[in-house]
Amino acid sequence: MKNLKSIITVLLAVFSTCIFAQTTANNGIREAAIKGKSDLAKILSENKEFNFGVSAREVEASQITNPIESFYTNFERLLNDNSGNINSISGSDQKFIVPFSIDNQVITTISVVSDSKGTKAVELVNQQYKTELNQLPAEIRRANYRGLKFIRVPNIEASLYIFEDKCYTSYKGGNLREGISISEMTRKLQIDAREFQTKFGEELKRGKLVR
Repeated sequence: MKNLKSIITVLLAVFSTCIFAQTTANNGIREAAIKGKSDLAKILSENKEFNFGVSAREVEASQITNPIESFYTNFERLLNDNSGNINSISGSDQKFIVPFSIDNQVITTISVVSDSKGTKAVELVNQQYKTELNQLPAEIRRANYRGLKFIRVPNIEASLYIFEDKCYTSYKGGNLREGISISEMTRKLQIDAREFQTKFGEELKRGKLVR
């Protein structure tokens, strides 16, 4: 019984440490995004000629939503994948997309990088993210994007949004409002990746193409 209590105590300590670390990281991302929001509002208010598709007043009135972690697919692993799961062959970009919304409508996003060098905003406006996030199903938007992941696939330039067991993408004319299974999407991407490799693999090796 004494050993069991010791084990439980250790597990609780580890769990508490993990929660504290996660909370601290999330707070850092949020703080960097809020600082970016302030910088963007100032830029827009002082430079009326800039047209980023959003006004300083909208930025100031917007509310921060949940950060969306960005992932990057390993292209070589995609070529040879047998798992049928794009998640298992993708690693963190150490970047988070933070949407700012008014009445459940994204008016801009701020990208934040969080790595060993610190946490900071690196991109104040991205029209792609703004447009695509506003096209996702209502239940994802109502949840303020909690649980949503963004995955980018190099070379074939695919952008994916993963929510629960579904994938949403505009890749090759896909409909962002209608999800498909992750396994089906992974198979489609693998076919395109192998076609790309057949056409451009040698040029990639010689460094003539940028991944």
